[in-house]
Amino acid sequence: MTPPDPPPIFREWLSGDPAPAYLWYGDGTGLAGLLAKSWEGKLRGGGVPIESYRWTLEDLARESPTAAWRSPSFFSRVRIFALPDLAEMKKAHRDEIKAYLESPEPSATLILHGTDFRQARSFSTARNLLSGAPREEQAVEALARYAVAAAAEGGAKLTRESALFLARWVGASFDALEAEIGKVLAFAAGRGEVVEEDIRAVCVSRGAVDPFRLAEALVRKDGKACLALFRRFAAAADPDDYHKLNGAVAWFLRSRIQGKGSVGGVTPRRAAEIFRVLSRIDREMKGESRLSPGQVYEIRLLSLLR
Repeated sequence: MTPPDPPPIFREWLSGDPAPAYLWYGDGTGLAGLLAKSWEGKLRGGGVPIESYRWTLEDLARESPTAAWRSPSFFSRVRIFALPDLAEMKKAHRDEIKAYLESPEPSATLILHGTDFRQARSFSTARNLLSGAPREEQAVEALARYAVAAAAEGGAKLTRESALFLARWVGASFDALEAEIGKVLAFAAGRGEVVEEDIRAVCVSRGAVDPFRLAEALVRKDGKACLALFRRFAAAADPDDYHKLNGAVAWFLRSRIQGKGSVGGVTPRRAAEIFRVLSRIDREMKGESRLSPGQVYEIRLLSLLR
């Protein structure tokens, strides 16, 4: 499915020819896959023959990346290579990419992302590379626009508000969003419209803990309930689930500020306090801490429940 219109944060990049390389980091880390899909849609829509590859760490280790990028295709004018997280690559591979970008192959475009903010920011100075570290709101908006278009392609209506909810719930990650959209559309099949309740029913981690109940307990400073729910959540959580939890708590908090839902509001002071900690959790899970996501989250929750 091709988005009908590129997200605003992509428009400048998509207005000309593909650059040799792009890098997303910070709150934009999860946009790498959407950028690749947007370039594919634009080029194919313009009749440009392309090839698109998604490389794993094993692919990097199995063959010479530089040799592959420098070998033009007889069938395609542009080749797009979406690469693994810079933070997970060996230093030798990061160095090879930088050396390649000194004199890149015109037919190849590399799409990079880095979850280690400081490392990615340093990498962003490489030659022939365009980089971006958008704010969370920009990343979520871009993913929500895609979700609305994807739902329409699947014959369903997804409101912007519900799409924003979904984008925040999956942690501003295109790969996670794309996987969840299919589940939600299948769940809501035949009803025509996907609503927030459908997303909650399908996307809440393992179905064992409702993160919105956890967020409510956090707002009330109900330490016993909040920690009990968190530890049940953590018992079955994957690392990516903590990013989703952060998105869910942020969404709950915004909805209370706007006066939505059946629960009472939250004071501006308490909201600001929680938002600061959520932002810190996000940074630490993206590389500023050597602790596991579960350890980071529990430590920061405790600071909010004193």
